Amino acid sequence: MKQKIVIGNWKNYLNETETIKLAKEILDEKFSDNIRLMISPCNLYLNQVNQIMKGSSVEVIGQNITSYESTSDTGGVTAIGLKDLGINRSIIGHSEVRKRNKRSKSEDVLIETIPTGFQFILCFENIEQIPFDILNNSSEMILAYEPVWAIGSGETAKLDDIEDIHRQIVNEVRSFAKESFLGMFYGGSVDSSSSRQILSLKGVQGLLIGGASLECEEFCNIVLTNNRN
Repeated sequence: MKQKIVIGNWKNYLNETETIKLAKEILDEKFSDNIRLMISPCNLYLNQVNQIMKGSSVEVIGQNITSYESTSDTGGVTAIGLKDLGINRSIIGHSEVRKRNKRSKSEDVLIETIPTGFQFILCFENIEQIPFDILNNSSEMILAYEPVWAIGSGETAKLDDIEDIHRQIVNEVRSFAKESFLGMFYGGSVDSSSSRQILSLKGVQGLLIGGASLECEEFCNIVLTNNRN
């Protein structure tokens, strides 16, 4: 059975002390091989967290990239910069990034990064936001469905709706990127009470978790609960 994947997106909620503490608490937990775990700390602390997780099964990933190579983009994050830290995967196009910078297009970043094999989690709210024409089999890809209204609301999308959109995307992507496609994810107010139902849906391979990943007990409850799938 293909591993389920759980991603904790810590955004910019935690300071340095809190970030290091949470990383060490997660490192001390014992997880089975049924779940693959990724965490995405604030850019300021990426290197520190990556060093803590070195040699473990926990993968540290970026929260966003704005280009592949060095540019004049003040405040931007490059894939090259992440790779220098030993980080080879990043979230791209999160709804909060799209809202903050309406001129930033995921397609432009992907055109640069896909040929290099840099791995990504592409977020989208509707199918029209997925640039199927430039996706291919050259790098591991994850597509994450995140209905904007659900993020931080405490309410998840209806299970039927999640399953339906995941089924549509999976069928489309597997027609041209079967080997590199790690799966469809759901993100939007996921917690330990809803995660098991969502991960059991057909076509859902993983979860992108925000607020519920900021407390070790709650985050680990999500991971440990789904270890039994």
